[in-house]
Amino acid sequence: MCQLTLLLILTSGHCVRAADTPNIIIVMVDDMGYSDLGYFGSAIETPVLDNLASHGVTFSNFYNTARCWSTRASLMTGFYPQQVNKAMSFGPKAPFGYQGNIPRETKFLSELLQTHGYSTYHVGKWHLNNRTIDIENSWPLGRGFDKSYCVVSQNNFFAPWRMRDENQTIIRSEDSRRWPKDYYMTTAIGERSRIYLQDHLRNTPEKPFFLYVAHTAPHFPLQAPHNVTSKYLGKYMHGWDEERKRRQAILQEKGIVVTGLPERDQEAVEWVTLSRGDQIEWDSRMAVHSAMIDVVDQEVGRLIALLSDRGVYEDTVIFFLSDNGASAEVLVRGDGDDPTVAPGSIASYECLEVGWSNACNTPFREHKMWTHEGGISTPLIVHWPNGNIGSGKITRQNGHVIDLVPTIMDIVNSSLPVAVEYPGKSLLGTIRSGKTHRRTLFWEHLGNRAVRRGQWKAVSEYQHAWQLFDMRTDRGENIELSEDHPALLKQLISKWVDWAEASSVVHWETMRGFHPNYPFEYKRK
Repeated sequence: MCQLTLLLILTSGHCVRAADTPNIIIVMVDDMGYSDLGYFGSAIETPVLDNLASHGVTFSNFYNTARCWSTRASLMTGFYPQQVNKAMSFGPKAPFGYQGNIPRETKFLSELLQTHGYSTYHVGKWHLNNRTIDIENSWPLGRGFDKSYCVVSQNNFFAPWRMRDENQTIIRSEDSRRWPKDYYMTTAIGERSRIYLQDHLRNTPEKPFFLYVAHTAPHFPLQAPHNVTSKYLGKYMHGWDEERKRRQAILQEKGIVVTGLPERDQEAVEWVTLSRGDQIEWDSRMAVHSAMIDVVDQEVGRLIALLSDRGVYEDTVIFFLSDNGASAEVLVRGDGDDPTVAPGSIASYECLEVGWSNACNTPFREHKMWTHEGGISTPLIVHWPNGNIGSGKITRQNGHVIDLVPTIMDIVNSSLPVAVEYPGKSLLGTIRSGKTHRRTLFWEHLGNRAVRRGQWKAVSEYQHAWQLFDMRTDRGENIELSEDHPALLKQLISKWVDWAEASSVVHWETMRGFHPNYPFEYKRK
């Protein structure tokens, strides 16, 4: 175990540690669109997260892997999901890369930080447990977390079917929902996060902590407390077409993303063609989505209040991001949907669907699961008062979730295991001084492919030809440039092929026996 150099100063019950052992918090949300925060152009009330962005560093060109589990695999391991066998979870008969069992020898961020003297806590979604091999030890407590409150089923925010508290599985009874009337998953995740930190700061204040808060919001089903939803009802009657324009204008005014706005997704209808009744229904869905993000912001605020009260806020690095873009899926799971109940209530099960997903992903094309910008782009907010990182900075440095493991290990002044070569790069130089460097990043999901090198991006939807776009001026992917730069496109494709061959990526056609309808079933937008 690495020897920590700790400076303990007992004043007013607070402690100060050496600068190379700050506390680390990662807050990840689920299915949030690129422009869903107020800071990024929406009307959703997110004052806490907006304040973190205004007083920290925001990466406007940061990427995830387009899907829940694959992004989480990259976040925890520092590798592309195919490299750690978590691109899909098709079981042992599938090729390596797509089986769903992360190799035991692959170290998680939590395990690396434990060896550096950190206490480690997980709260919320996991989605990384193995399907067939060493299942019990693949839960958070078997992967380097000291404590865990784990969401196993997210089919109902008010009465989840299954949770995992430490090593105990809690199953909702069929004849009794077993949860208090005021239970709400986002609130419960926030409460447990604070409980873990209160216990930590009471019992081991001299130790640094790593807290991974994985909110399930705003993933479907669209469910939120009515008192929060009511704030937004009626605010979206202007529709998704106008909402996209409003968000784009703010993004451009702030200089976060300057690009032309793509045409409305072809699967979404023009808002003005909807009946008044349909418009009211769609307005209510976006109101619930907004409320879900609003509650996340409130819970982050309560967490920060605790940190401030205990005197550790200044020495805590907070990362905030989403696992993928907003989702256009049309699904009904869990307890089903009762159309007679209030939108967002316990018996309601609705999704954003294509129109609002398109708006939430403004100013980009496509959605969760696609490798166009709408599927893989997320804000990354980094806030660290004692880190000398500046305030209110926006960087256009390309970054990817694979970079967070090397970045965090750099922050805590610890080396990565030398026996393996990590594909990610530390972003600490960018965070502190704005240092930039040219990156080549890769994607594959459901046969959708992409590669970005510097300002250029090649992207191919499954069973479609590669296209070329200039990300410096056209992140909306409006102007296809392959005919103007055929040699450049060929070079990018060659790089993607080399990466795919070295990273256990397989042709999606070989997967049809495992899930023959992928990805077409998600085109029911």
